[in-house]
Amino acid sequence: MKINLENWSNRLLYLLIATDLLFIALHIIYKTTELISDTSFSISKDRGYPEVFQYVKAYWVALLFLRLAIKKHTFLYLAWSLLFVYLLLDDFLEIHETGGNYISKQLDFPSLFNLRPEDLGELAISIVASLFFLLLIAIGYRLSDSIARQSSRYMIGLLFILAFFGIVMDMLHIMSRALSIEILEDFIALVEDGGEHLVMSVIAWYVFLLFETSPLGNQMFKNYWRKKPSRMGSKRP
Repeated sequence: MKINLENWSNRLLYLLIATDLLFIALHIIYKTTELISDTSFSISKDRGYPEVFQYVKAYWVALLFLRLAIKKHTFLYLAWSLLFVYLLLDDFLEIHETGGNYISKQLDFPSLFNLRPEDLGELAISIVASLFFLLLIAIGYRLSDSIARQSSRYMIGLLFILAFFGIVMDMLHIMSRALSIEILEDFIALVEDGGEHLVMSVIAWYVFLLFETSPLGNQMFKNYWRKKPSRMGSKRP
């Protein structure tokens, strides 16, 4: 397959995936050797280097969707922007962890399937938040044009894949702790966090592609490439 390096979305995807793979490799080195001792290189570390990179991707996605919502006057894109603002704040402020711990105590959740009450609380918060934003997206979907609807169908598919790694694999990771098999627990944690990173990179690429192919983005990049040869040519004697 021929790689078009003038396609900015492709450039972004290669850089994002390469960075994700680097963080995954550094995590493996951290877990299996003594070459790296700083826990910030762990892909599972809260506010570690890999997670900060996730913040950046979620921030970019939220901004791009907001830009599309403003230029296209589309509530559907605004709903997507709000979702990724929530995901960013949830990761940074640990909303579902704090909220899950609170409601598990208030509602006296039991322990089930090796899941602690606070784990069930976190799951409940994640489900409620997911249903709320899916409702917003469904409302926006009914009010939007065919292009926004089609792009949202792809986004919903990517969102479910992200939820698989972020929710299902997270619960499986917690349940695996009861087996006291460290290598299994570490492997599931790597699949969970590594999967989240890679899927978020694909989401960032796709949203950037939407922006790039929109009239505003298309004109912006055309102007860039139109000016680039003239700048290069001006340096020639």
